[in-house]
Amino acid sequence: MKASPIAVGLVVATHVWPATSDVPIAVPVLDLDWGGAVGDRHHGVTMSSDTRQKEVFDRGTEIRNHRQLSIVDVDELAEVAAALGIEEIAPGTIADNICTSGIPHLTELEPMSRLVFASGAVLMTGGRNAPCTIAGRMVQARYGSPAEKFPKAAFNRRGITAWVERPGAIGAGDAVDVVPPTGM
Repeated sequence: MKASPIAVGLVVATHVWPATSDVPIAVPVLDLDWGGAVGDRHHGVTMSSDTRQKEVFDRGTEIRNHRQLSIVDVDELAEVAAALGIEEIAPGTIADNICTSGIPHLTELEPMSRLVFASGAVLMTGGRNAPCTIAGRMVQARYGSPAEKFPKAAFNRRGITAWVERPGAIGAGDAVDVVPPTGM
């Protein structure tokens, strides 16, 4: 028996951030393969470890890419914008690949939850996406808010990371079911 979703949301926008671009680019359809979003700078089955894994790996060690995708929700973007004193943060501004609506407290989703899309694509959530000054600089470039203010304003509202559990295509207007982790 399949688990019932704990929330049903909607995809508002999809973006890729090519390595050759300074900013993310809106795409009508986000094509996902086992490496993540095709054409995105974070695409790949593996990645180099960084400061987030320093307790386990030396920096630069090749590990499984559990940060293939970044997902945010419009309600949390609005909360971050309000905390920064700006009118909005548009989808794609902070390098999110998928922006949703209707998923309350997206950033608080339990890791290992599944996002099941209408196309059959499934993402496994990895947990909170830590806010950083890279995203802050993107907000600053677009809205003028100082980059160093972003991490505090976005704390626990920056969205989540995920990896592809089942490839597929995702586009604006697609439904997404949030399925809680199952017993291990």
